[in-house]
Amino acid sequence: MNQDEVAKALLGMAEALRTQDPPKLKMAIKCARATLTLEVSEETKTICNFQLGKLLYFYTDNFELARNHLDFAVSFFLKKNCQNLKENFQYKKMVAMGTFYTQNRVQALTMLADLHMHCEFQKLTENLIYRFFPDQQWPLLTVKNALRQEIAQSHAGPMLINKMIFQLIELLKIEKNVDGALELCQMAITSSQNDPKMELYFRISKTLVTYQLMHEEPVSAEVKKIGEMIKGLETSNTDRAHIECIKDFFVCTKLAYMFYEGKSRTSRTLMRQIQKQQTSGESTVHGIRWLGEGAMTIFACVMNAICALVQSNTDRVEKYYHLVMKHADEIIFKSSRSPQEPGMIRCINMIKMATLEMMACCNVMACRPQNTLANVRDMLEMCNRSSGPLLFRYFAPHIQYVLGLQSIYFLKNESAERHFQSAIQMLYPDDCTSNNTRALLYLNLAMTYLNQLKMKDYYEVAENLTNPKIKHCSSMVKSNVQLLNSYFFYLTHKLPECKKLLQMVFDDSKAEDFFRMHGLALLILSTFSPVDEQGVKPTVDWSKKSYDHVVIWWSHHIYQKCLEQKENPDADLIKMAVEQQELSKQTLSVENLRPLIDNLSESILQWYEGDPYKLLPRDEVQTHF
Repeated sequence: MNQDEVAKALLGMAEALRTQDPPKLKMAIKCARATLTLEVSEETKTICNFQLGKLLYFYTDNFELARNHLDFAVSFFLKKNCQNLKENFQYKKMVAMGTFYTQNRVQALTMLADLHMHCEFQKLTENLIYRFFPDQQWPLLTVKNALRQEIAQSHAGPMLINKMIFQLIELLKIEKNVDGALELCQMAITSSQNDPKMELYFRISKTLVTYQLMHEEPVSAEVKKIGEMIKGLETSNTDRAHIECIKDFFVCTKLAYMFYEGKSRTSRTLMRQIQKQQTSGESTVHGIRWLGEGAMTIFACVMNAICALVQSNTDRVEKYYHLVMKHADEIIFKSSRSPQEPGMIRCINMIKMATLEMMACCNVMACRPQNTLANVRDMLEMCNRSSGPLLFRYFAPHIQYVLGLQSIYFLKNESAERHFQSAIQMLYPDDCTSNNTRALLYLNLAMTYLNQLKMKDYYEVAENLTNPKIKHCSSMVKSNVQLLNSYFFYLTHKLPECKKLLQMVFDDSKAEDFFRMHGLALLILSTFSPVDEQGVKPTVDWSKKSYDHVVIWWSHHIYQKCLEQKENPDADLIKMAVEQQELSKQTLSVENLRPLIDNLSESILQWYEGDPYKLLPRDEVQTHF
């Protein structure tokens, strides 16, 4: 038995271990790794690296090691056709190697493309390409060219080809190449007209490009066409699970855009549709699909949490926070036994991070600094455990933002300034939501300066919040900027301008149920213009739901004054208002807040740059709320 046959036997054993119930993944990986110690042909060595790379890719978080083995496999295919690769990236010789190699080549390429989208691609390209072509500007261009050539020429089968099209669309989105992404979507729509489900996926992807890159509604005729196609499929009564999956994709794409724009009230119809969505009971969807039933549950929960946060309902945020964490942990646990696309796991982790951030913001308002910093620790722990920089790259600015908010509650304005400045520096510019995030960070930094009457610093930061600079931001961010400007006019005694802007904030807040923004605008107005009991009562009521002690204190103060001006004041209501003020005042007291955090939390609060992981505890981080 020669060494090649031994290697193939070990790969067979690895596959047998992988498919056992329960699977023995560590032993399977050991078997696959053992093949690399043998003296085998280059072709067999390539297959061994490919199979080991797949095992690591699907069953571990060690994407660095996975891509090294996939790198070797793809390098072999490239080496087989180096000359053709340098000439317009042709794959004729590789295709001639047979269907077996075509499937492997395409699978390896899709995995490497996925790693490009979600990991540090610079290291990958150095390993993969520069050894052959050190003089070429290769990274993203070459990956795109490879995908284009495989889509056009390979015989890998429709599912892999469609997957490569989706990946190429995503790469064009990363480049913010609107025309290229829309053109590719249209090409895919045309080529998939014999497969209505895939045509729908590409049509919805086209609307997603419009939402994410252009920040506008797609053409109504295209939306109408999608609706008609979905209804047509529903009448067939076949493959119900897949049709519901496509419907969820369509609705959630629209819903995500509406939340990005801050359209809380107008999103309610879609929210109810997601909540009522019933599956057919079929758990298997063959081929490409958007989300499984478990992931869809998590997505619906996080959408509800966002809606509750916008409406300042902390209890509901906490409720959905626990649901997200529970279902997400279940999916991640199951993924250790059954293969999941790494992109799906990363999506779940991104949702967990976003939910932790929302809970942290609620805890800041509710004066629970120990829980806020526990949420931050959990976020850092997730970043530390994940392979690749994706989570940290996207959420480091958000973590700094939360720490800045908490510093304000500790009356550490200089610390807050540093956190907001660090967040701006860390912001990932290619994120499709970066316009909103950047404006929000500048807004908080400007408000911090304004509260200290640092007018020179304020003017410098406010330059980034002019109408031309925020024209691509959501309506909710623009309303917050109006609130900031109204506060500036109030401090500079320009009351007519202040009142005009406040009225605009009132209109926007009422239209979309921005309760906190409405309450803050009302508090500013009350300092120079009379407000009545009926006007302030709604703010008093919802402020208790949000546990926002700043608004509770001030709204009850105004409410007390309104009650005292009545002919027959209600003594019990006045007493309640006074008690609420005193309670919130004590809760907000720095003397009461500081003892709530330990030394470890204090060190995290002082993280502005550098490696934050050294601040984490050695033991397991527990989940807090």
